[in-house]
Amino acid sequence: MKKIIPILMLSFLAAGCYEEILIPTEDKDPVLVMNAQMDNLEKIHVVHLSRSLLSKVEPFSDATVRVFVNGTFVTQAVETYDENAWNSTPYAFEAEFHPGDEVRIEASKGAFTATATAIVPAPAEIEWIKVYTAQKTYMDDVTDYYQLKVHFKDLPGNTWYGVDQRIDDVWEYLDGEGNVPPGYIAYSGFTGGLETDIDPVISEGAAMPAGDGLMDFLSAGNYYNCFSDTPIADQECTLTIMVYANYVDVPDYRYWVYVPEGLENEEDTILELMGMPARLTRTAYFRLRTMDFSQYHYLKALNNLETFGTEVNFLVEPTTLPSNVEGGLGFVGIETITEMSYSRLEREYEPVDDIYYYY
Repeated sequence: MKKIIPILMLSFLAAGCYEEILIPTEDKDPVLVMNAQMDNLEKIHVVHLSRSLLSKVEPFSDATVRVFVNGTFVTQAVETYDENAWNSTPYAFEAEFHPGDEVRIEASKGAFTATATAIVPAPAEIEWIKVYTAQKTYMDDVTDYYQLKVHFKDLPGNTWYGVDQRIDDVWEYLDGEGNVPPGYIAYSGFTGGLETDIDPVISEGAAMPAGDGLMDFLSAGNYYNCFSDTPIADQECTLTIMVYANYVDVPDYRYWVYVPEGLENEEDTILELMGMPARLTRTAYFRLRTMDFSQYHYLKALNNLETFGTEVNFLVEPTTLPSNVEGGLGFVGIETITEMSYSRLEREYEPVDDIYYYY
């Protein structure tokens, strides 16, 4: 205790000596920010533009966004609308990307110009997937899973990967004879449902296993499921991934109605579809993504930022988001996705009197 008291006294004395620092509050020159996350499977790609000021970020409309592939102009993006893009302006364009393509995006408006270039990486090859049923018990709660064993061979040289899952739903509405009338098919889908923290390759980056107190608090985990090939180095690898079963299984009951494209999304249409039998076909795809180091670095930085936030934390090194945009800020990345289906389930439903949602 005698050693602690002087230290505490010094800390109080140090707190009494300070220097006033004036923090600038005026806006500096605006900076054009360009962000895009693209891949080889999507045909419609979206670039988000915004203007970054000292105290805020605001949408950037009426810009010219040009797309070049291997040095050749291919298309100009069109300004569109996204209700979730509250601080940026989305610009959409249609293009196909192939491994090895050099994609350059140029954005300009008045004195603002920004350019970003990305190379489409080589695809990975999934050799096989084996599926097992599994359960986890916590206290009195039991959760059903599917355990995936995914085998692939690492690409030559340094490679960076990511994993995720895509679920495709096809809703077919049936007439009185069990047939599907023309135009009565709806498509929907979503991603997610993977639990990757048990695999030693994918779960890289965690400081220590969960439950280790302070070190668990400091661990950033791996929310984007991206990893380097350092542990496997040009060898074959089998990943072990747990998938929440409720993402893959078809539901027991019709909780929602999806309106086919071309039909009016009105109350009469909803009631008509509710009164028809329906058939759901759900297909689950495991996806292995390849990316370059800059994309990997960017996702890891986002991972840290979303884990620790923007508040000052003296126990954690500050997060710096990398940028590959010349003349501005932001990041434009392209991934190559290889996917393989591992489940296809089908169920028919009777007409329903009530639903929770409609789309």
